[in-house]
Amino acid sequence: MIAILAAIFPIVAILLLGKAVGKMGLVSDEGWLGLESITYYVLFPALIISKLAIADFDGLDWRMPIVLIAAQVLMAGASIWLGKFFSQSGERIGVYVQSGVRWNTFIAIALAQDLIGEDGVILIAVAAAAMVPTSNLLSTIALSHYSSGQTSASNLIRQIMINPLIIASVIGLAINLLQISPTYSILNFMDILAGGAVATGLLASGAYVQLRNASTSVAELLGWSMFRLLGLPLTAGVIAFTFDVSPEMFLVVLIATAVPTASNGAILARKLGGDAMLAANLIAVQTILALVSFTGILWVAAAFGLT
Repeated sequence: MIAILAAIFPIVAILLLGKAVGKMGLVSDEGWLGLESITYYVLFPALIISKLAIADFDGLDWRMPIVLIAAQVLMAGASIWLGKFFSQSGERIGVYVQSGVRWNTFIAIALAQDLIGEDGVILIAVAAAAMVPTSNLLSTIALSHYSSGQTSASNLIRQIMINPLIIASVIGLAINLLQISPTYSILNFMDILAGGAVATGLLASGAYVQLRNASTSVAELLGWSMFRLLGLPLTAGVIAFTFDVSPEMFLVVLIATAVPTASNGAILARKLGGDAMLAANLIAVQTILALVSFTGILWVAAAFGLT
């Protein structure tokens, strides 16, 4: 328990620092968007490429990505069923699906690095290669279909093909599998860029944590957020246990699924006709609640000898 809290503390501290910097007005709203864009399109892809390019995949349990994808699909289905059961509008159902299947990769990378080390970063990069395409596909389908009643196949393909994390994963894996040996200068260049990814990603995530103009009740926000924070890791954990994955892989599965939803979800919801304010509120509530729920999930898993 002490080790878990010690690993989470610096992440919480950086999130709070981002919130404080945002409150002080040292960075404008446009500045935060720019910082997130640089992290998302440049720094984080550099991190993925640098880790996957030199990763040793011998002995890697490829059941782990299958577990994560299966959990995302089941969570999307459950979100749609619950949304219809509670008579939610199409704009809100799409947002609930997105909130259920997307994940904050910045926080996941930081947690994996603290709890597992460099191997953890590589494994989260592998998880991202599986989860990012799946989450984008499910989110785009749900937001487009339930908001407008139609889904463009060309738009889905475009959303996946231009995603920087997917492109980075393909490049990193290609370099590794084709046994291309990057020069020291190139590796050093990528490592310098990658070094800023976690810090800037967490700072931006912290700055976005705010509830304003709530479009739904606090009780509903709490209910849906806890459904996501507990439902996705529980679903993934059950599947991982059934597949008998190793303790290290089980821990990676929990890290990837127990972190809150992605911090840029409101932007995608706005572009595709979803309830952007609901998306923003779910991001804020999940980010706050995840600090407690994640600690509890890891403690329970450790107590039962699963990690």
